[in-house]
Amino acid sequence: MFVLTGAATYAQTAQVRSEIAITVTNAQGATLPGVEVDVLGASDRGGETNNSGQINFAGMLAGTYRVRFSGARVVSFEKEIALEAGQTATVDITLNAAPPAPEPAPPVEPLVGPVGAPRTMSLVDLVEQELIDNNQPRRDTLVSCSGNTRNTLVQLNQDQPQRLYETAEVSYYVIAGEGAARTGDVDTPLNAGSFVSIPRGTAHVLVRRGRRPLILLVTVSGTPCENAR
Repeated sequence: MFVLTGAATYAQTAQVRSEIAITVTNAQGATLPGVEVDVLGASDRGGETNNSGQINFAGMLAGTYRVRFSGARVVSFEKEIALEAGQTATVDITLNAAPPAPEPAPPVEPLVGPVGAPRTMSLVDLVEQELIDNNQPRRDTLVSCSGNTRNTLVQLNQDQPQRLYETAEVSYYVIAGEGAARTGDVDTPLNAGSFVSIPRGTAHVLVRRGRRPLILLVTVSGTPCENAR
């Protein structure tokens, strides 16, 4: 009579394969196809449930397995399964539906100010009417404003502090006087007829030179007008 030793008995038992048969349903009892199933343990396996919500893993070694269920339509779930040698473990799993995806936020409409009226004028005449006093450091006269574009006659008797428009583009057209536009460490001379364009987010300084006021037409585009003109 032949008797197996303990080691031989264990080896023979380990060779006896087992199976896991899984069926996945929802809370209403309907089967769920396309659920990702990952089995981790002595025999790692993985796959998706078929059209009947089922998946089988054959030829498994005995042991304890951690089984994870996941997918876009379900709430992920994990279960521990103890599988004995030669056993077919039938596992029925009920998964909860994943919460609906949040609706995309509606597009944000850009703020646009009121529409102004067409305007035609002589900037030279306007300067004569609104000429800055020698004692004034700065004088602003609104020329026009429509939507998100504002034109202002600006007269300077002294250097201006650094400016930075986060959400607007700005341009300067020199009508009279002398000065400089400073960006970083670079000064660009300005005189009558000079034009400067400054992109949003760019720090800059206006410098006045000479004895006469530095007179500019300043156009800011990107900030809604409060009152159209």
